[in-house]
Amino acid sequence: MKTILSTPVEFNLVNLLLNLSRSLDFSNSGIMNHHRKVAFIALRLGHRAGLSDQALMELYKASIIHDIGAVNYQDKLMLTSFDIANPWPHCKRGSNFVAGIPELASTAPIIYSHHDYWQGGNPSGLSGSGIPAASRIIHLADRIAVMVNHDSYILQQAKEVLYRIENLSGRVFDPDLTDLFINLSKQESFWLDLVSPWIDDCMLELIPSSLVNVKRENLLTVARLFAQVVDMRSSFTYRHSFYVAQICRVLAVKAGLSNDDAYLLEVAGLLHDLGKLAVPEHLIEKPGRLTAAEFDVIKQHSYYTYRLLSPVLPGQKVPSWAACHHERLDGSGYPFKMTAGQLDLPARIVAVADIFTALREDRPYRRGMSYGEIRGILNRQAKGGGLDADVVAMLHDRRQELDELWSSLS
Repeated sequence: MKTILSTPVEFNLVNLLLNLSRSLDFSNSGIMNHHRKVAFIALRLGHRAGLSDQALMELYKASIIHDIGAVNYQDKLMLTSFDIANPWPHCKRGSNFVAGIPELASTAPIIYSHHDYWQGGNPSGLSGSGIPAASRIIHLADRIAVMVNHDSYILQQAKEVLYRIENLSGRVFDPDLTDLFINLSKQESFWLDLVSPWIDDCMLELIPSSLVNVKRENLLTVARLFAQVVDMRSSFTYRHSFYVAQICRVLAVKAGLSNDDAYLLEVAGLLHDLGKLAVPEHLIEKPGRLTAAEFDVIKQHSYYTYRLLSPVLPGQKVPSWAACHHERLDGSGYPFKMTAGQLDLPARIVAVADIFTALREDRPYRRGMSYGEIRGILNRQAKGGGLDADVVAMLHDRRQELDELWSSLS
């Protein structure tokens, strides 16, 4: 089965980051929508400050992923408190994450300093106007956002938020930005937009439309960024998404898929576990067998992968290919209970690549398996009707190449 797709030469970076950033907002209490709120507030402040179109775009890119360095639920929980003793480790980690991404590298110093105090004493060594303007804006926007309580009517919270921000002006926050915020806060619409279902629309209205598209090849590098965030949550999976993606490309070439399909299949491999950011770390790191209830929690991750990716590449098959890695040809997989007639060749490739990688890796409850053991398991699952036997055979045929890729990722 060969799938031919018409892949756009460019893709919408604003839409990509807007939707992928939702994956960063999973926490023990559900989806927080923190990054959307911070980006909205930051853009409103940026407009008030008279930033250029290019500066507004940089502000958006940094603010919509500003906490990308907070890779576990404990980090995220800490950041929900208004007063944070040591916020900078996640700033440095996030800065390192984006430094090698062509479209995002310029945001690295912004993310690094997005908790810097105006008065100084920061790991960056910066203070006052020496702190990047975008960092100062995001810092203020971030602390405003964490004070918003969705259990209380928003207009009745404005006075308390203003009081706390004004008290820290000139020490923690840029005093000029504080003044801009005071004026902005007089608009009831600002507060209502902040908690409304239309916050995305309100935010997108503020972004210069001429700067939203980037070259298609940069889709892969952005996918690698989010794959790194997923894999960093456990020492047992530090190369999982990257190896799955490499296997997908190797098998795509072996199967004779088009260059477009091979490219998008590699993207699907990188992002197949994006929804795993919704799974608590104690389940990912559990050293023993999962209970039935715990396994039910695990099952949500591929569903979230689909929902997170669907708006990113509308009309493309990447969300389905990525999300179907636990589906089986005999209908025994999850979460959609698809069967052979619904699973095209790329989806079957991702499923085999994921199993092969998982069996090869060390896990909290076992050591990584030998190739002989893995071969036996894959062959049995193919014979039993769960996996595509032709894809399994292609993987065995490329064993030497896959071994070399495994070593390079080590």
